[in-house]
This record gives sequence, C-alpha cells and structure tokens, in this order.
Amino acid sequence: MSVFTPVSIQAIAQSINVKLADEAAKALAPDVEYRLREIIQDSLKFARHSCRTKLTTNDVISALRLRNVEAVFGGMGQRDPARFVKATGHPDVYFVEDRTLTIKEAVYFPLPKAPAEPTILPHWLFIEGCSHAPRRMQ
Repeated sequence: MSVFTPVSIQAIAQSINVKLADEAAKALAPDVEYRLREIIQDSLKFARHSCRTKLTTNDVISALRLRNVEAVFGGMGQRDPARFVKATGHPDVYFVEDRTLTIKEAVYFPLPKAPAEPTILPHWLFIEGCSHAPRRMQ
C-alpha cells in the first residue's frame, strides 16, 4: 500500500490543471512515493555528513540538486512557520495558504535595499614568474 493514494495524486494534478485518469493515478502513486523516499534519504545523508541530526531545507535542496531536479522556492524558514490547510474534499492533501494582498498593499510595499555597486580591483603579484610587487626595505 502506498502512502500516496490515487485520490491525492489526482488532487495534485488538478491543482496544476492536468486531467489524470484513475489508472494513471494508481500507477503514479508508488512512483511518487519511491522518488520522495530517494530525496529524503539523500537529504538525510547530507545532514549526516554535516554532523547534524536535524534535517534542514538546504539538505533537501542539495538532494534535489544531486538528482538534477529543479529547486523548490518558497521554503519556510524557522521564523515563518508553515500553516497547513486541509484541502476540501481530499482528506490526504494539505497546502500552505498564501496571504491575499490588495493592489494598494502591493504598490505601496517597501522596496528592498539596492545592492552595492560591484567593484573589481585587479592586482598582479606574479607576471611570467617575476614578482612585480613593491619590496619592503629592511
């Protein structure tokens, strides 16, 4: 028995506007579980190799990068705990509800600080095996 039911696979497919047949959902459920177990095991390896017992989002991102999977953006930090909401009609599906912004809030939201100007300072110590740096007088 798979942890992911075909109903939850169909709910996820519907959330991204994909029509999925019952047979396809039944076939995808074990594969989704297998892929998820792989990612979790790899991320646990990253945590273990870092001498940590706590799994972080960076471990999961590293595991996804190891498998050549696109990184997931919007992971919650410790300061902003995720508030999961149960999907109506699907008892196994949870999601993070986004806050609704008005146009006024979006327009008058303060902009982030601009990054500093990039500066490059070239410094050649050795050119063709000779040091051209000024020598100290002793």
